[in-house]
Amino acid sequence: MTTHKWGLAGLLTFVLSLVLVACGGGGLTAQLPGGVGTGGTGISLGTVVGFGSLVVDGTRYSSDTPSYVAASDSAAAARVAATDVSLGAQLQIALDASGTPSEVLIEPTLVGTVSQVGSNGFTVNGMAVVVNPVATAGPVTYYAGLRGLSDVKLGMLVEVHGVPGLDANGNAYQQATLVSQLASTVQARRLAGPVSGLDTAQGVFNIGSVRVQMGATTTLSPSGAVLSNGQWVNVWSATPLTSAGTRMSAGAVRVRSLAGRSGQAQVAGLVTSLGSGRLNLAGIPVDVSASALAATVSGVSRGAYVVVQGSLDASTGLVTATSLQVAAKQAATVSLQGVITGYVGSSNFLVRGVTVDASQASVQGGSPSALGNGVYVQITGAVASGLANAVLAQTVVLPASVPQGATVTYRGVVSNWVPAQGTFTLQYQQNGRSQTAAVTLAANVVYRNGVASRLVNGASVEIEATSSGSLNTAYTVTFQSGSDSSVDGSKVYETEGRAYQVGASSFQVNNLLIQRNGVAPTGGSLVDGARVSVHFVQSGGQNLATSIEIEH
Repeated sequence: MTTHKWGLAGLLTFVLSLVLVACGGGGLTAQLPGGVGTGGTGISLGTVVGFGSLVVDGTRYSSDTPSYVAASDSAAAARVAATDVSLGAQLQIALDASGTPSEVLIEPTLVGTVSQVGSNGFTVNGMAVVVNPVATAGPVTYYAGLRGLSDVKLGMLVEVHGVPGLDANGNAYQQATLVSQLASTVQARRLAGPVSGLDTAQGVFNIGSVRVQMGATTTLSPSGAVLSNGQWVNVWSATPLTSAGTRMSAGAVRVRSLAGRSGQAQVAGLVTSLGSGRLNLAGIPVDVSASALAATVSGVSRGAYVVVQGSLDASTGLVTATSLQVAAKQAATVSLQGVITGYVGSSNFLVRGVTVDASQASVQGGSPSALGNGVYVQITGAVASGLANAVLAQTVVLPASVPQGATVTYRGVVSNWVPAQGTFTLQYQQNGRSQTAAVTLAANVVYRNGVASRLVNGASVEIEATSSGSLNTAYTVTFQSGSDSSVDGSKVYETEGRAYQVGASSFQVNNLLIQRNGVAPTGGSLVDGARVSVHFVQSGGQNLATSIEIEH
């Protein structure tokens, strides 16, 4: 444990370990020595641009090996499911000696209420947020529980994942890669930016217009970090800001630094300074003096989104680049590989929770009529222009069989459950046909919407798993409400996502207008930003809810 002296404020002890609490399924606790970003043999920092593994700025990483960590309303770091990773999320991935992910930190840059809205962005916790509709400037902003910037309103509670930058006047901002509307009941807050006005005697500093107060229980990471003006930090608080949004009580502060890490690194972000063979990505220094990079570096300017690969100096956190890619010169695509769920039609279905419109896609290996729930697909596309909470598919490939090692998502009913072995059979539907899958629980399995004891014969679940021939190794199990395949002879559809435009008689989710149809939600209140699982039938051109479940 490291002790910091704060003079007039007395001695404030910063606990340099974060306690993880397992999401359901019992008493896992583990210490993070400084959190993701300290120790180990490699790291990747960047934006999620696809699934079927984790695709971060074009590089694929296994999604089945790591533990996943994110903040909750009450904890700065809690164990979460792999399915909590969203398109556009900012991740820090710790890599082992073989380059395999061992831990994934999901880290938003802002959580708070919107105080200003403009033509190209908005303000949260005093920090300017710029949305990006142009792929040449980096990952296009993706939205959850919102159709786009036009849906962002004053007073709305949002979570922003973004890459930090500096404007022409040296003011910090966040270029959003993901904007999610949250339920108004969420209490935790986030703020990221450069430190100024540090007063070590009082344990306070500024990020923009917000004064951040640290205390005896504040955690500081990475291990051994010492705050100084100019450092970029990410602050989590368990409570909303006070004094008209100008005061924040820090529960955890993480310095944006790779010092202490060794091995290989991939880091992506906006260039905040450039010159003399060096560039800086908001606190992460990069040596780009290698002669092989000269031509690329000559075309880089401040504010450009770049992806750097290279080796780390543990003593300084310097990345010596061996590769530099500029977003403006790269093909901007979203890659999705997985099993279709929530199939309503070719213009609306889900792959790994991402809404897909394949109505204009080129379908290879089959016909559009072959698309449906349970079908494995490989999709390339882009965030849809004008409808930025969906991916507009350009190509859809239907392989003859599920590839070995592929990530799959199946939703069905459990049978043949053997607790001692952690195995069961999942009966699911594949494009209207009944299928079975043999499932083994992975050692790092995490449960959503319930605890391990709910896993019994007859339980309705969705698994995310790695397919190896006839066996599927599940590392996420999400409990679902059961639903009949038909209601009064009508086919039942399903979808899940964040609700928006919630009214007395209807709401929207994944670009679908759902009539509440007199159905009372289970598991919580149906409010804007709530995560929901909806079953519905179609009648008279309307989507009529048959069940509405609030997910947690």
